[in-house]
Amino acid sequence: MSSKVGIEQIRADLDKLDSELSPSEVHGTLCGVLCGNSELNIHDWLALTFLGDNSAASNVVNSRGLLLEAIAESFKDFFLETVKALSDNNLNFYPLLPEDASESIRLKAIAEWAQGFLMGLSLAGIKKFSDYPAEVTEFVEAMASIATVEDYELAGDDSDEQAIVEFIEFIRIGVLLVNEEINPVRRSVDLSDSDITMH
Repeated sequence: MSSKVGIEQIRADLDKLDSELSPSEVHGTLCGVLCGNSELNIHDWLALTFLGDNSAASNVVNSRGLLLEAIAESFKDFFLETVKALSDNNLNFYPLLPEDASESIRLKAIAEWAQGFLMGLSLAGIKKFSDYPAEVTEFVEAMASIATVEDYELAGDDSDEQAIVEFIEFIRIGVLLVNEEINPVRRSVDLSDSDITMH
């Protein structure tokens, strides 16, 4: 996925929020949240991801409200592009991962993306998958394994690159499948909506 914000900008915003999440994990979380509840807007996502959904978060909301508002503006393109990519009929969705990096760093980012995706589904309220086709359950279970893929033993040859390509393609197609099964009727994005909600 090509974002107007970019990984470095996302990392800078995460630093401002004192978040330990990586840009890849944040993108995974966003995708998981949107797959679980396509009607959430950017503020809902930011609150769920960075403030949590417990009562103790209210004090943080009060102290960081203006900061979150500024971050929301920075994340606007990132959010909208992700929404569009997930619903793109041409399957132009890709997990946000570092490109010019070593295989070990890319594998770590893949693991973080998978962790984020599972967290996003949970934050969106998806706790069980018995109501969905078996393929959805199988994919989620596979993502739990991919979340530990940074422990994958690299061979030190071309097979490492091939393995990374296969991991990415598996994630890409699987996420689109999950999104389609949970949200069979896609919603369009109104780019003129200042609240960045989905209609």
